[in-house]
Amino acid sequence: MENDWLFPALVSAAQTAYADYLQVCFDEKVLIVYDITCQDIADAFRQAAMEDGIKVKAQKIEPTGENGRDPDPKVCAMMLKYPVIIAPTQFSLTHSQSVRSAAAAGSRVATLPGITADLFERGLKVTPLELKGAGETWLRHLQGKHTIRVTTPHGTDITFTCGNTPFHNDDGCIHRSRIIGNLPAGEVFAAPDAGSANGRLVIDGSIGSMEWTPFSKHATIDLKNGSAVSFEGDRAKELEAKLRTCGDGGLVLAEFGIGTNPYLRMGGNLLEDEKIRGTVHFAFGNNCGFGGTNNVPIHIDGVISAPDMWIDDKQVMKKGDWLIK
Repeated sequence: MENDWLFPALVSAAQTAYADYLQVCFDEKVLIVYDITCQDIADAFRQAAMEDGIKVKAQKIEPTGENGRDPDPKVCAMMLKYPVIIAPTQFSLTHSQSVRSAAAAGSRVATLPGITADLFERGLKVTPLELKGAGETWLRHLQGKHTIRVTTPHGTDITFTCGNTPFHNDDGCIHRSRIIGNLPAGEVFAAPDAGSANGRLVIDGSIGSMEWTPFSKHATIDLKNGSAVSFEGDRAKELEAKLRTCGDGGLVLAEFGIGTNPYLRMGGNLLEDEKIRGTVHFAFGNNCGFGGTNNVPIHIDGVISAPDMWIDDKQVMKKGDWLIK
């Protein structure tokens, strides 16, 4: 490993991840699963571990080619043997079977899909306690059965119910076994009730593993009874092609999430964009890792900025501003 070129801030962020977000103990072994696109982040984790006396094993993998797809079988088996797993990779392992199996075996897992040096340094400036408090504000309002409606001036108007599975707070407190979370963290999310979503999504922000700029055209998706039924626009058609590789299960609305991290900004990296306070996001595909039953090897999110949102008849967000306390 070549440590000379690593920026101190990058190593410092890795030390923060170990100490504050993962609370790694001196007797725990850490597995870093990474690919060539995240070599600098993996090196920062290794250097931070060396400086802090943490035992690590770094395992390089080939990019999996799609969000939610497993690495090779050897690495999947390896993941079952470590209490702490950190996965900076190009494509997300968050909703993969390998991560779910590792968590079920007792691991706690931090995934960093699409992470960059800049995002790694900025995204960990917020403390887990700040994110925990912001997320708990939403959890208080989202407990139980509710009807949720989201609209935007661009044309989003979607309604769905929730409550069959609980909302989760991705607050970065990856302190205990069997927890899976993103770094950077900052979202409250759940699986919408199966078959309940109807309406239109107009995604103006980033979509997982697809290029985005402020000039990108919107992706329009119509939903009926919980699944996508039509796609309009070049980005929407690209998304459709990816989802249809997994059959009808790829078209199922899998997730609704609310960003809670105030230190992030829209830039085309989904890992960051879906966590931005003032945004919401929807995902299609797999949701088995957080209470759903749609088990397909794909999970792709799309971000919507500055929405209006209602829980039942109460407006709780206006142009991205939170109206709840």
